[in-house]
Amino acid sequence: MARKHNERCRKCKDRVGEFLRHIYGEVSEQYGLNLPADVEGYKDTPFYKDMKKIHAELQNHRGFLQFVKARKLPAVDYYVAKPGFIVEFDESQHFTEPRRIVLRYYPAALRLGFPKDKWMDRCIALHKKDNDPPYRDEQRAWYDTLRDFGSVLRQIPLIRILPDEHVWCELRVSNEADVVWFKRFVENRLHQWQGKP
Repeated sequence: MARKHNERCRKCKDRVGEFLRHIYGEVSEQYGLNLPADVEGYKDTPFYKDMKKIHAELQNHRGFLQFVKARKLPAVDYYVAKPGFIVEFDESQHFTEPRRIVLRYYPAALRLGFPKDKWMDRCIALHKKDNDPPYRDEQRAWYDTLRDFGSVLRQIPLIRILPDEHVWCELRVSNEADVVWFKRFVENRLHQWQGKP
């Protein structure tokens, strides 16, 4: 990014939604995947062993044993109906030590629509903390984990983008070059999730 920009800029997140609608059509905000929030809800999935390990590592990190307070996984930022994919806008509060811990334990074969090493490095660099409630960082890291694993279980690609990967609010759907750039950016992340070069 050429210049510093407020990552809490609401227009940036809204502009991402606007571009998704312009290019792909129907887009739902705060879309529920109807996935369980508790690790035991994944007992009959191929990822249960990995998810159980991640959950235990989060519990051991600071001793918070009960950080899952919802029955269902909270909603994702955007769901694009066709071709069918999820977009998560990862602001700085996602980059904590608990998030770095869980990323370390992701299985190598897990498909991800973001560069895991870059996300882990960002956790170290930003080292954010949110202690309201005291277990909030573990909770947020767990819910991000469920979205990453759940997208594979549901066969719905999930891509993650950062507020400072671009000054999103400066993009214009009326500018064809911006539309081409945005679509290429999204499709590169989708290809990463799909394991394409």
